Amino acid sequence: MNTTDNLPPAISEIIEHDEVPEGRVIQGHDMTFHGPVYGELVSSGGTVGFENTLGWGKVINPMGRVHGRKRAFHATVQAPGGVIELATAESCLIIGREVTVREAIKCQIFAHTLHIGTAAGCMIAGRNVHIRHARDHKSEPNMITMVVPDMPDLTEVLAPLNAEIAGLSPRVEALTARIGAFKADAALTQYLAIRAKVRVGMLELSGDKAEGYAQMAERLEETAKALESAVAERRPLAEALAAATRQVNDLRQEQTARLDDCRCKIDTVGGETIVRQLLEAHDDPDLSLIPLPMIPKILFRNDASLKFLYAVHAGKVDWRVA
Repeated sequence: MNTTDNLPPAISEIIEHDEVPEGRVIQGHDMTFHGPVYGELVSSGGTVGFENTLGWGKVINPMGRVHGRKRAFHATVQAPGGVIELATAESCLIIGREVTVREAIKCQIFAHTLHIGTAAGCMIAGRNVHIRHARDHKSEPNMITMVVPDMPDLTEVLAPLNAEIAGLSPRVEALTARIGAFKADAALTQYLAIRAKVRVGMLELSGDKAEGYAQMAERLEETAKALESAVAERRPLAEALAAATRQVNDLRQEQTARLDDCRCKIDTVGGETIVRQLLEAHDDPDLSLIPLPMIPKILFRNDASLKFLYAVHAGKVDWRVA
């Protein structure tokens, strides 16, 4: 019969020194286990650390951290949106946003960002994968699936924005050229500077100076109004042009950023290793937050939707999405 340890709200940390037997479920936030763990640990997003082995057990810690100093075998470690650090894992299912494993043997690993020292006969799916050494295990290859976000075609979205930009650009350019021509007139520039000071009370004119200013105004005021009209006409057009241009750039940059961390790097390949690409319509920037039922479908997928990138026995791999 399963037993469950439910923590009262006042307790924020558990430290266990005894073995956690199979069938026992411990719930908490921050938890540390010094004895072997064979049961189930459920955290509410804190830190779960086990100093001893984790065997045939399960750790569930969404958005939290899991740290294992020794061996995990035939275990499940789920920290979607969280961080997992394990020393040695064998025949484990591991799910996390950022996963680091010193040595992984025959594991199934689903991670947004994955760092592995040695991977042997593992089935891996991720967005950003770095493996120092990859080798097979008893003739079982490493199977790595790079899950690349399927970017929507922006043609229809960008078409009205590009049409708006195409219509606005020549109008803004023409007004800018007209304004530039006005401002090239030294006499007009001088008149506008004096007029501005007179209007705000910074300059008082009398006698010959007042008469000279009046003559300048008679000669240049219409031109000044034409300049002001051009500036006023250009302002909303330039703002609309900038807004449309910004939308186009933001959409393109968003796609570029989403693809920027799609990379598989293997420093040394010393056994059969297969790398594939799968386009997946997943909008969340954290791949590990894909609904749990979809994960085995991706890990074990083997159909025409997969694009084979590499099948190597020796050498290295350094791939980025095109």
